[in-house]
Amino acid sequence: MNRFTDYQIRPARPEDADLLAPHLREIDCRELWALSRLEPGEGLRLSLKCSVSAWTAETGGEIIQIWGVSRLGGLLDFVGQPWLLGSDILERPEVAREFIRQSKPYARDLEEGFRRLENLVHAENRLAIRWLKWLGFTFAENTELFNGEDFYRFWKEI
Repeated sequence: MNRFTDYQIRPARPEDADLLAPHLREIDCRELWALSRLEPGEGLRLSLKCSVSAWTAETGGEIIQIWGVSRLGGLLDFVGQPWLLGSDILERPEVAREFIRQSKPYARDLEEGFRRLENLVHAENRLAIRWLKWLGFTFAENTELFNGEDFYRFWKEI
């Protein structure tokens, strides 16, 4: 029996941040620390608080990842900053495939109300890079260094 047949995506709740934080992937912890100097729980809570839309994926009662989009700049700026943070469960091929399969409609929701989406992704975050490319994001050719970690800038014009 496939354990991931009960994979579900739902609107994120504030308590999801504290449930995911102890299980955050090492690459996501490195990304958070390099870009914001925040620990997992604090980074997840802030990401959720700043988001105009956010979703949680779970299976078997375990939170796999949380992702969303926050507004970059002021209220009159129409630039969104998409983000995704996940647990090690997300690295399992069958879970990654299910996430990619089910996330397309939610990914389109990231674009709503924005003219452009942009952010940075850790250069070693292969899963996130693959997902972002699948969603049609463009990537800078060169990496940028933040606090000793390499990042790619990515964007999408809506």
